[in-house]
Amino acid sequence: MAAADTYHITGGLKGRPAARLVGGDSDDGIQIDSFMAARVTANDTQGTFSAWFNVADIEGTYCVLGGGDASAVEYFYLAVVAGQIQAKCASVGPDVEWDLISTDASIVPHGWHQVTLVQDAVRPRIYLDGKELDLTLTDVTGATVWFDALSLIDGGHIGAADSIAGSAALTLEMKGAVGETKYWDAALSALEVEENYLGRGQTGDLIAKWDMIDNVDDDVGGEDGTIVGQVILQSNYCEFASRFAHELTPAVVADDVTFSVDGETGYAIVVKAA
Repeated sequence: MAAADTYHITGGLKGRPAARLVGGDSDDGIQIDSFMAARVTANDTQGTFSAWFNVADIEGTYCVLGGGDASAVEYFYLAVVAGQIQAKCASVGPDVEWDLISTDASIVPHGWHQVTLVQDAVRPRIYLDGKELDLTLTDVTGATVWFDALSLIDGGHIGAADSIAGSAALTLEMKGAVGETKYWDAALSALEVEENYLGRGQTGDLIAKWDMIDNVDDDVGGEDGTIVGQVILQSNYCEFASRFAHELTPAVVADDVTFSVDGETGYAIVVKAA
């Protein structure tokens, strides 16, 4: 980029409340350690996570949520990998228990999607926008493993993988934003997953919900999150906000930036100062 270079950003303005992870690869996330420890204590054998996410590109690997252990390599995570959805779990060793990746996900950069991970005590299943995905089963040695078998997990984050190499390190940070995130201590059916995607109920067996509206509190179970690193809560994270944040080097005070709106579309013209 050079002085007087001009950039045009266009995108839709309809969005969702979300936690935007600003730094990317810099230990950003929403810490939910007490929630993860509580699920281990409860010995959950089945469960369901759902989370809304908005990713800036489909080239990298960006974690939606994950749990791990600071002193041993035991973990699970749910991530966007080159435009597909991966769910992976390893018990101490590390011994991979399951490693699944979708083959037919249709993820649009800068757009909102909901991913759902269901462990039904047979094997994990992954849904995108309410529909079950076809999966490549890279490893299903321990297909039924869930919190009851992951006794060492004592930490977790929304928007990052937690301790997949030990040492409490955060990796695979989300490039974009994560919205409403939920957990049920039961396996939702395919119909229930779709109903949840459509915003219709599913309050039975709901253990936790972080809606990202003004805070990162758990409105159901009280397992409130803690912001770590560069995370900004936005009331309406939308396509325009994502494109403005990621399609060029962030604007600085000296740049000439002009915004305009036409209906539900936002526009920006950025003339770089240097």
